[in-house]
Amino acid sequence: MNLDAVLDTVLDAPASGPRAHVHSRGDRFVVIDDLLPPAAFEETTAAFAALRPKPVLSTIDPVHDGFAYRGGEDKQPLTAAPDAPRWQRAVKEQITAHLDVVGARTGDDGLALTLSAWTYPAGSRLSWHNDAGAGRVGAYVYFAHQTWDASWGGGLALIDEESRDDAAHGAALVHTPVHPTLILPRPNRLVVFRARTMHSVQRVDPAAGDRTRRTWTGFITEGNTHD
Repeated sequence: MNLDAVLDTVLDAPASGPRAHVHSRGDRFVVIDDLLPPAAFEETTAAFAALRPKPVLSTIDPVHDGFAYRGGEDKQPLTAAPDAPRWQRAVKEQITAHLDVVGARTGDDGLALTLSAWTYPAGSRLSWHNDAGAGRVGAYVYFAHQTWDASWGGGLALIDEESRDDAAHGAALVHTPVHPTLILPRPNRLVVFRARTMHSVQRVDPAAGDRTRRTWTGFITEGNTHD
C-alpha cells in the first residue's frame, strides 16, 4: 500500500472509538458512552485542562445559578474536518448518525456546530431552559473531566417532550406529565438532544471539592453557515 493510500485509510477511519455505543435514548435525546478510546480521551482532558476559561454569569438565572467558566468558542460546519481534534470529529460523527433525534435532514449542508468549553465548580448550576431560537435544532454536551462521582451532582436533567409555552416557569414544570430524565456526568459521555427540550445542569455539590464539571457544549444550527 502506498503512502497516499495509507493516509486516505487513516483519514477515513472513524474518530469514535471502537467501544462507542448508545447507552440510552428517548424521543428527543440520545446518550453515547465511551466516545473516544482511553488514550485519545486522556489527550482531550489534558487539552481541556490547559484552557483558561473566563468566569461568566448565567443568562438564565444570574442571581441563583452562580458563576461558570467559558472558553474555546468556535463555530464550524457539521461536516468533519480531517485536521480537527479527534473529539470534535467524533462528536460530529455521532451527531450526523443521530440527526433524527434533533429532527434535522441527513445531507443538509447548511448544518453547523458551535463549540464552547464550560467548567462548573462546586456551588454552580444552570436553571431550566429550552435552547429555542437562533436557528437551533439541537444541542450536545460532551463530558471532558477525567473522573466523576454521582454524589458530586452536576447531572444533566431533561424533560423528554417539546417544551410548552409556560415551561420557562419552574412552578409549571412541577406539573409536567413527563418525569425528568437525569443523565449523570460520566466521563467520555456524549449527550445529543433536540432544541425546545427543557433541561438544566444540576448544582455541583460541595462534596466535589476542587473538582469541576467540564464539558464541551454547543448548538446544532441550520439555515446558516459557519463564521
